[in-house]
Amino acid sequence: MTVVIHSEQKTSSSPDIPPVQPRPSQKVDMILLFSVILLLVIGMVMVMSAALATSQPFHLFSRQLISVVLAMTVILGIASMDYHRWVKWRLPIYAGGVGVLLALYVPHVGMVMNGARRWIHLGFLTLQPSEMARDAMVILAAALLDKSRRLGQEGGPLLIPRPNLIFFGMLLGVYVILILREPDFGSCLFMVMVLGLMFLLAGIPMKLVLKLGVGVLPVIAWFLLHHRYTLERFQNFKMASHASSAAATQLGQSLVALGSGGLTGAGLGHDWVGGGILPEPGTDFIFALVGEELGLFGTLVVLGIFATIFYRGMKIASKAPDFLGRILAQGFTLSIAVEAIINMGVVTGLFPTKGIPLPFMSFGGSSLLANAWGIGVILSVSRFRKTGTEAPSALEPEIRHAA
Repeated sequence: MTVVIHSEQKTSSSPDIPPVQPRPSQKVDMILLFSVILLLVIGMVMVMSAALATSQPFHLFSRQLISVVLAMTVILGIASMDYHRWVKWRLPIYAGGVGVLLALYVPHVGMVMNGARRWIHLGFLTLQPSEMARDAMVILAAALLDKSRRLGQEGGPLLIPRPNLIFFGMLLGVYVILILREPDFGSCLFMVMVLGLMFLLAGIPMKLVLKLGVGVLPVIAWFLLHHRYTLERFQNFKMASHASSAAATQLGQSLVALGSGGLTGAGLGHDWVGGGILPEPGTDFIFALVGEELGLFGTLVVLGIFATIFYRGMKIASKAPDFLGRILAQGFTLSIAVEAIINMGVVTGLFPTKGIPLPFMSFGGSSLLANAWGIGVILSVSRFRKTGTEAPSALEPEIRHAA
């Protein structure tokens, strides 16, 4: 499918027979839901095992339990909603994302840890606003692509009005600046990667996506010049044999943990972790903890569950009744899959060290709630079945008005 960046808007052809509204089947994809629940259970067990090495194991476990209960509530609540509503609420959701990012600078609300201001403290819950910002941008991108799809003739090129594209870029730029200000280069790059993949799956050529990506190069260059620790991480990654490097030390400990588990693992609560050797065993490096305590078998089970989530998410997207449902399901599936790949890539030494959690398993409420939101939307799409005629978009009234 070719793509045209056009400054003038065209209306889609209006068939004699009105489009049929998609009808919910009242059944969510149970394989996807069961896979997520299984990951949550495994994650709870591993967090409890990691917490045994601390002075307050049951306090940490209870906090994670609260986060899991909230995540399941979010999943089931959003799955029961019509996914078309999200694009109608896209601007308030975006504004809420800006609000929570700005809340980082409110005294006694924003938390500074390891020199970065990335977390909001809400009593029993600690949130990382960049996680929610990513979900908001997925919805905005889906709205842009769906509206552009409706502007073209059926089967014709995907038209992206230049003003809409510029407006989307400005909204994304606000998020990028606020997230880099924390500073958090990895989360920003992660968000841009997911959006780029969404554009490619929507039918935009790689050449155009690369052109759009060139626009962020000055921002990346500025950030690297002013935050040299990011460059040092890449250098440490290339020189992982030097024990004096913190990043190399973390990677070395992670690889030792993975290798020490053998086929079946050393068992839950193994003393090696209790000695505090493995860094962040309940959060960023929880996959290494799985390898140590549950062995190769445990890591393959986790990989198999993530593969199932990716497959079911993409299958739901392919059977969505309209383009909006397809692109929303693809976007949130990619968000979860890319996050899991980056985390496991860091743990196994494929990528430089970056503090990105493992979806549905790592300790913390931010990642759980953000990914629960995405799974809820995917399950909502799965409740609708494809009909003979494509369903009207939630943006259809806006397009008719523009005509």
